[in-house]
Amino acid sequence: MKKIPTPMGIQQHTIELNKMMMEYWTHNFVFSLKWWILLALAIVPWFFLWKIVDKSRTLEILLYGFFIISISTFLDVMGWNFSMWVYPDTLLPLCTPLVPIDYTLLPILYMLVYQYFSSWKSFSIVLLIMSFIFAFVWEPLAEMLNLYKPLKWNHVYSFFGFFLMGVFSRGLVLKIIKIQKEGNS
Repeated sequence: MKKIPTPMGIQQHTIELNKMMMEYWTHNFVFSLKWWILLALAIVPWFFLWKIVDKSRTLEILLYGFFIISISTFLDVMGWNFSMWVYPDTLLPLCTPLVPIDYTLLPILYMLVYQYFSSWKSFSIVLLIMSFIFAFVWEPLAEMLNLYKPLKWNHVYSFFGFFLMGVFSRGLVLKIIKIQKEGNS
């Protein structure tokens, strides 16, 4: 009869896995050129955003970015946990999402689209183009740079995910703004 794992047994394996991941990260990746690039990608774009963000809509735009960060991180962790993909090298040890992407590049690019394309039509067109670039240009490039390796995943799924994430987040922000305006009336 097959032995069912216990929470304590799972925890013990998790501890062993974390030790292995930490050892790999400290001996093979941290402070490498790729690590410094990921660190810069996680920090520097926020300074550029601050320079060009519409200050009169800062809260609205950042709320949109927060939804993008939340959704992309949740999906990233779920995909990693279900072995859909793996990140061979990460900025932080024991951190499954690719931090510079989920917390910086994706949300900032989405926020810029949100800021500059206010109608649903223009927003959707630009979002389709951006989703195509993310799924069919950036993801293969990330594979070539050994930052991302799909295991049971197809770039077509990413295309739809990128698009739906942007549309859902915009709809949510617009709904919140509407509720706020009605509350102020």
